[in-house]
Amino acid sequence: MIWLMPDAHAGMPCAPTRRTALGALALAAVTLPLAACGIRLEDDAPRLPLVPTREPIPGEAFLLGLWLGSGDLADLAARVGGPATSLPARLAPLHREQAAALRSLVGRLGIPDRVAADAEAAHRRAQDATATAGSSTAATPPSTGSAATPGSATNTPAVPTTASLAAAEAEALAPESFAELAALSAKAVPVAAAALAQRAAAATLLGKTVRWAEQPAVEARLAATALESIRSAVYGFEVVAAQSRDAQRALATSTLATLRARAAVVSTLAGEAAAPPSLGYPLPFAVTTPAAARRLAVSVLGGLRASHAAAIEGAAGAAGSLASCVEWLAEAEVLAYRWRMAPQPFPGLS
Repeated sequence: MIWLMPDAHAGMPCAPTRRTALGALALAAVTLPLAACGIRLEDDAPRLPLVPTREPIPGEAFLLGLWLGSGDLADLAARVGGPATSLPARLAPLHREQAAALRSLVGRLGIPDRVAADAEAAHRRAQDATATAGSSTAATPPSTGSAATPGSATNTPAVPTTASLAAAEAEALAPESFAELAALSAKAVPVAAAALAQRAAAATLLGKTVRWAEQPAVEARLAATALESIRSAVYGFEVVAAQSRDAQRALATSTLATLRARAAVVSTLAGEAAAPPSLGYPLPFAVTTPAAARRLAVSVLGGLRASHAAAIEGAAGAAGSLASCVEWLAEAEVLAYRWRMAPQPFPGLS
């Protein structure tokens, strides 16, 4: 007996066509490897099955804000102006160099250009809104999907001053900044931390008192390494002071007092991890004149700045240790500037 085939519209699903089957296989071939490799689409990409949407990297908003804030500070420093040798005049191109380097870092970390452009546009809109409202004190509030801007110059007076520039430089040094810094990947931490150290140094040199943690939770091993660098600098400046005269000797004595005070603090932090003090350290050249003493001062401070910057990499992931490293590096940058060394956009790394 011959039975009739069921009607295709009677509720029984049709068999897949060859084209449908090939399409499903192609989709699986694309989506499964993407999911397995952890590749994420951009935020506004179409939602495809099995393909995860993009998630911000740890510390992304902070890093975007650091970049945007550098541009703000460059503009503010340029508006303060002054002689070419003045600190505000030097800070304007320095912050522009920071902004360019941080924007490059944003790209290298895989943050899409569209995300950076959106953050920049949102930041500019917030600046325009603040200017329109005529508010001189309102800070730019972070919003969902946009970056907070550490060091933003949007809350400064219409006629900027050295004091308002100093306050803007110090804005990025809030305790939460170091928590965000600790969240960044290890390869991003040295650049971001050095940028913060430069801002702390700039604020200090412009007359702002920077408030650091009273009891930093720094790792003893890290403190012991820093202590050895500071002790070496103390010895170097004992020689500098002995071979200097007049104003240079007064500056050397002041620098020596700062270094000795820092050595005492860091020695306490290092505790038993600290090595016994050395009786002396080798000098890079003979120092028997004031001119040679000044050369030694520059050499010592350059080395101290570099050693503090190098220690930052070992502090990655620890907010307390990073805050201490930034403080030490900022202090070295301040001392270097007082010895007429050029300020660096990323102290110790530049």
